[in-house]
Amino acid sequence: MKYKLWKKKFKDANNQVQEKYFACKATNATISTKMMAEDINIRSTISVGDTYGTISEISTSLKKYLPLGDNVNVKGIGTFGISITSNMIDSPDDIAELIVRGKRITFRPDPELVELLYDLHFSYAGEKPVHPKLEKEDE
Repeated sequence: MKYKLWKKKFKDANNQVQEKYFACKATNATISTKMMAEDINIRSTISVGDTYGTISEISTSLKKYLPLGDNVNVKGIGTFGISITSNMIDSPDDIAELIVRGKRITFRPDPELVELLYDLHFSYAGEKPVHPKLEKEDE
């Protein structure tokens, strides 16, 4: 995995401006749903169209179940949910004053997906990384 350097300015305890650098992932490519469908098609007997449709329907299911307060677990990928926030009230008797709103879509990756973090190898992105082309595996 390639990374680049980012500069961060901040004030230290003595109110002096400091500059420090840290690593930030250099994104190689953004893989589209179509590209994923083509990649899955290479390793399966499912057509690109059927795969694309199935991947797209995951979004439809998320839109159906998340607003109901359900979490959605996609095996091997992770669990999606919704977090909420509200103003604070002094007592449960003041519940009519409570204003609740959605805060964000949450995601907890599947433990098997998290394991890939332990095998990553890093190098400085002195040049743009080359993305491997999708090729059919030899049979």
